[in-house]
Amino acid sequence: MVQINFHEATNVVNYIMDHGKEEHYAPRQFIYQAEDPADYIYVIKSGIVLINRMVEDGKEMSMKMLTRRSIFGSTTLFCGPKKHSLFAKVKTPTSVSKLNLKTFETALLEDEVLNYEWLLWLQNENDKNEFKMRDLFTLGKKGALYSTLIRLSNTYGVKTDDGILLNVELTNNDLANLCGTTREGVNRIISQLKTDKMISVKGKYIVLKNIQYLKNEINCESCPINICRIE
Repeated sequence: MVQINFHEATNVVNYIMDHGKEEHYAPRQFIYQAEDPADYIYVIKSGIVLINRMVEDGKEMSMKMLTRRSIFGSTTLFCGPKKHSLFAKVKTPTSVSKLNLKTFETALLEDEVLNYEWLLWLQNENDKNEFKMRDLFTLGKKGALYSTLIRLSNTYGVKTDDGILLNVELTNNDLANLCGTTREGVNRIISQLKTDKMISVKGKYIVLKNIQYLKNEINCESCPINICRIE
């Protein structure tokens, strides 16, 4: 069945999971690094994977925090041999399905449904990246963190009596990497949010007690949930 409204590229994800080779990784392992040959496309079966970029001062910037059924790897197709420009680093014990790129390209050419869903997925990824970069570079450090927390809530959020639990372990260093800022800056903003009772922190888990406050502070446009995500 062809999708009309985008939620995920269901048939593409299922194809990669059904035809790919399963591999397992421990936390902090790299699935691939920058300059490695970009020969495979991946889908996460379980776990969390960070897609990182190394910036000039040697600091890591996390472009995405991917979870179950997320697609990543070599997503630029039909252009010959390429190398990765980013790192894929495992955050939690992770299982992925890994499919040779040429096999995937052939499947897209032969199956109209896969081809159509792939185009939808690419457009959605472009929209997510555009809105995220806009927020990171125009909202300032505080706004970038607020925007990141909202995106995390749409990806990992679970409603509880106390608020929205971000059901993923997060350190302030993780948040800094996702925001493209410093850990010290995140420490200050998180401390103020806790003092103002806008969030609470339980170990490495954050509860957003008043997400509307965060949205109001950055004039949130309430983008569709498929756009406002951290994956």
